[in-house]
Amino acid sequence: MLHTLRVVLALAGMVLASVSGAMAAEPILIGVPVIFTGPGAFVGEAEKNTLEMLGEALNAKGGIEGRPLKFIYYDTEGKPDVAVRLFKRLIEKDKVTAILGPTASWEAGPVKPIAEKEKMPTIMLASARAIIDPVARWVFKTPVEDRIVVARLLSHIKSAGLDQIALVTSQDGFGDGGRKEILEQAPEHGIKVVFDERYTMEDADLTPLLNKLKKTEAKAVVNWSSSRAPIVFAMNYKQVGLTLPHFQSHASLSRSFLAATGANSEGIVVAGPKFEGGEFLPDGDPQKKIIADYKAAYKAKWGKDANQFGAGAHDAFMILTAALRKAGTDPEKLRAAIEETRGYIGIGGVYTYSATNHGGLAKDSVVMYRATGGGWQLLK
Repeated sequence: MLHTLRVVLALAGMVLASVSGAMAAEPILIGVPVIFTGPGAFVGEAEKNTLEMLGEALNAKGGIEGRPLKFIYYDTEGKPDVAVRLFKRLIEKDKVTAILGPTASWEAGPVKPIAEKEKMPTIMLASARAIIDPVARWVFKTPVEDRIVVARLLSHIKSAGLDQIALVTSQDGFGDGGRKEILEQAPEHGIKVVFDERYTMEDADLTPLLNKLKKTEAKAVVNWSSSRAPIVFAMNYKQVGLTLPHFQSHASLSRSFLAATGANSEGIVVAGPKFEGGEFLPDGDPQKKIIADYKAAYKAKWGKDANQFGAGAHDAFMILTAALRKAGTDPEKLRAAIEETRGYIGIGGVYTYSATNHGGLAKDSVVMYRATGGGWQLLK
């Protein structure tokens, strides 16, 4: 009896020690400064939902070498000054190991030098080329860059015999990046920009600008903006009676854009990542299953459809956690491990980083879509 009691006590002690050790494991802190309020709130929501879903699954399997991941979320409100303040707080006060974010290109520019100065491994969830060109040792990103999207879009426009375009862009980091790429690349595709106007993200009525555009010799119109601006543009486009072929940036490539614009989006053409048309990809495409699995898991977890912004967070999570498993939390070793990512098949494309390429994606990550019947039709 005494022997049995000793065995029971010993086993109980082992269990308690095991539980105590698990509870004592220091979490790996990951900062996530993204947009949770305002017109871009749906972007931050998708990113957070995705990270929570993936983090929960990872922690249930023991985390990283027994250490759970813990995310520290902050709302940047879509404001560069707020993003800068919160980025610094994550580094100086919260002592995070890495940062995933921010969301918007106009936030990414101001925080890029901070990440570099503080030597903080950062994978941004914004798309502007300026994020990774010039290359900063500590800054990476997952969304496809505007340079690649613009190249695909202009190639399609030219193949349709449209050699004169009107260009309209928003006055922010995202709009500025797209405008710069289009103006630089258009001559290479034999396309002339005959109208070049900008507007602010706060503009709620673009009909004066569009009426001015109607008087030009443009054969097609390209609008490059994000958040709610593409919706305003699409609604006003039909209101002023414009019938020219209408192209939008990849920021509009979502079901929420189609729901908000209704029949006004019919016929709009967009170049963007494969996510939205994943089910229509050929079976041999390595991204098809990954996209399908993510969409199904997100729907089951949250009861709503995933979007391309959450998909960017998915790829950032996978790249970061693979690097953490390989290198641990030492900043320089972790940074190097992210940079050594080779051939990772993600939702956004096949990622291969290097010392000179912190975007990781190639032209084959972008396809063409047309808004048709309330959905996005994948164009061949």
